Amino acid sequence: MIKENNSRYHAFNIVYQFDSTKHQLKSIRHEYYRKNNTSPSERSRSMVLSNEVVRWQRRLDSWISLSLDKPIKKLPPKVLSILRLAYYEYIMDDNIPVHAAVDSWVELSKKITNKKLSGLINAVLRKAHSINKKMPIPNQDLASWQSFPDWMIANWVNQFGKSKTNKLIDYLNQSHGTDLRINLPIDKVESRLLDQGISWSNSPNSKNFIRINSGLRKILSSQIHLSGKVFVQNRAAGAVVEILNPKPSETILDVCAAPGTKSIYIFQKMNQSGNLFASDINSSQVAKSFKRCNELELSIDWKVKDATKDIFPMADRILIDAPCTGTGVISRNPDIKWRKDSKDTDKMSAYQIKILFHISKFLKNNGVIVYATCSMENQENWNVIDSFLKLNSNYKLESIDNLAPREWINKKNCLETFPPRDHVDGMFAARIRKC
Repeated sequence: MIKENNSRYHAFNIVYQFDSTKHQLKSIRHEYYRKNNTSPSERSRSMVLSNEVVRWQRRLDSWISLSLDKPIKKLPPKVLSILRLAYYEYIMDDNIPVHAAVDSWVELSKKITNKKLSGLINAVLRKAHSINKKMPIPNQDLASWQSFPDWMIANWVNQFGKSKTNKLIDYLNQSHGTDLRINLPIDKVESRLLDQGISWSNSPNSKNFIRINSGLRKILSSQIHLSGKVFVQNRAAGAVVEILNPKPSETILDVCAAPGTKSIYIFQKMNQSGNLFASDINSSQVAKSFKRCNELELSIDWKVKDATKDIFPMADRILIDAPCTGTGVISRNPDIKWRKDSKDTDKMSAYQIKILFHISKFLKNNGVIVYATCSMENQENWNVIDSFLKLNSNYKLESIDNLAPREWINKKNCLETFPPRDHVDGMFAARIRKC
């Protein structure tokens, strides 16, 4: 019987489920930890392992293929998941002794598979010592070496050029600190962080965002987080709310709003005065968001609504935090690379346009819409805005010069962050006014 406290075993179950279903990695982990008794250290290690193995999946597969006498696709799925994890620890994790990685995974494979397959795993692992982890395999292309889908790299080269694409994928292949939005004087937070030995630095272009470099788990379980004094929110996502520039006593719509972090920031900027209607099509996410707001005693009106067809109140300002491919947050969610394909950008663009056209019906005269995504794809960003403006002459793109950091504003006067330059998530936002 495999012990539940085995972090490698937990990582295997998570990775195997992801490989089998291509469901959201974060959701798979959350559900797995909910159902299984795991210690904080086991969760931490299995989280790192599952994240990094999914991140480097294509490079790992290229290495594994070198030691096979048949196509990698013919491997039993459990064997492939084990080998990906084992190769990551063996080759890429400098903190794990080689012999420990090999022996542990061979022993674990005996319990997960059968004797014959564990023998295959052992044989393949023993050949990994000849791999040069610092150099691509001869004739290996950029997408395979950097572990990205071909279509995504091609899109970015076409959009940004080769040099900027190289910088982008290097950045997205690394883990970065987690930003916190601070809802109380920074000196009070600073003292609490120092007391707990938490490492942090200032987030880019902000006085009320900080970046946690280590010790995030301590913060999430602390009273300052539970009481709403700090919120996990990337600095670029916060900039979207700042572009909306909500005011007290207004009526504001926040659609596609779950999990509600931007909603809470909007309401706080309204001084909790006025009407904020937040909605999402996902009923379980709305329930969680409603519960969190209740805990914080924030009177945000949450509803389950379809932003393409349902009726909404007339509003002074509207935030459309549009569903998107999420390619701007791959550094935090590496599974996005393998859950999306080349058709998704066009599908998403069509869906986003439908949302924007419908929701615009509920904007008052002289009101403002901010359309935002966390995508790097032009089809989901400027192309959506351009299509809308060409068919709606009573809407105008509005300057955000005084609402966002100057270096984050592109030539079209939209927010467009570039992760390796700005050290934040990839984010797009446009502010349009109804004339």
